[in-house]
Amino acid sequence: MLSGCSSANKPAHTLYIAYPIPDNEFTQSSIEQREKLISLFNQLFLKTNPNTRVVTVAYKSNTMIRQIKEDSKLNLGPDLIISTNSHLRYFNQDSLLSTFPNNSQWTQQYDDVIKNMSIVDNKLLLAPAIIFPQVSCYNNKTVKQSPKTIQELVKLGASGVRIGLATNPSQIFWTAGSTGAITEISSLVNKKNQNKPKPKIKEWITWLRQAAYYQNISFYSQQSELINELAANNLDWITCDSFQASAIKEKMGEQLSIATLPDGVETKAFAWPLVFGFGLGTDSSPTQRALALSYVKTNTNVVGQRQVMLRTEGFLPTNQAVDIPNRSSQTLKAYNHSWHTQSRSYLKEWPMIIQYLATSKNYLAIDQILTELTSGNISVDGAVQALTNLRKKGK
Repeated sequence: MLSGCSSANKPAHTLYIAYPIPDNEFTQSSIEQREKLISLFNQLFLKTNPNTRVVTVAYKSNTMIRQIKEDSKLNLGPDLIISTNSHLRYFNQDSLLSTFPNNSQWTQQYDDVIKNMSIVDNKLLLAPAIIFPQVSCYNNKTVKQSPKTIQELVKLGASGVRIGLATNPSQIFWTAGSTGAITEISSLVNKKNQNKPKPKIKEWITWLRQAAYYQNISFYSQQSELINELAANNLDWITCDSFQASAIKEKMGEQLSIATLPDGVETKAFAWPLVFGFGLGTDSSPTQRALALSYVKTNTNVVGQRQVMLRTEGFLPTNQAVDIPNRSSQTLKAYNHSWHTQSRSYLKEWPMIIQYLATSKNYLAIDQILTELTSGNISVDGAVQALTNLRKKGK
């Protein structure tokens, strides 16, 4: 997709932007949804860089690293990669990203949670641009009020409401918060704590195992399955993020309602936001690198973030100086509560949780453990032991 304009007197510079889409979601509608988002960034950038042509390319996630490496051999690698913080970390492990210069210039606009998601080896790896808070999406024809606690969620299922949960860590860890296990999970990065009793982790794992027994609570391996099943009226209540909620809204219309995730009796849900940011490609000329930095600066400063916020309510700004409007919609209030009251209540634990899931190998291992647990293939004690030993194996 080409956008932008060029003067008749000056040759246009070209800025190449790449972004991944999961293989099972690589459809025209998914591409259009992401292009719509990126077009907001492009519009702001082109105001001050009218002689730049912006080229965006969608890649399938599983082949993106290989394809970019091949493109880079031909000097055709991207100047910017727009993706989630976790994807950008994986790209960095494959040497596809350059860190940002002058860290403090960029990091001062972020709060501590966002910084922890962005910094590797004391260097800014990515510049977060937008937050898609994790919330619940439900059919308001069958669910009159979303549950406020995890105990109410179980009662809702017992009443006949069909509930869907995904087992991948970023989608299911909210339940670890609601059952009070996040502090113990975060302690696992310290080897000294790995042999200590883990009553809260066991309580969390026990809750997941019991939930798997219930007739109306179903576990899925892919978040995309939840979205499709809710839209097809095969589920009534699921977890989602605000990016996914926008796509569901197009299918369900006014039947879709959005609320914060259920908390525990004493602890908040560990709502895991989807954070999209900009990573600098390694294959840029000095001119293209300057354009890439200008693109990022335009879209992460206070003015740029505020302008994007006014055009859509699908996400929150990463720049901590941008305020959420007081007269927000119920949906925006749910997003705001998810991020500021739930996610940010774990300021101390976030760095260790990110470290615990630092590599794709660890992430996939936890995903597998939770899938086996909710399928009945391993016991509660076996799952607790496997989660506890994960860091030992990873070292």
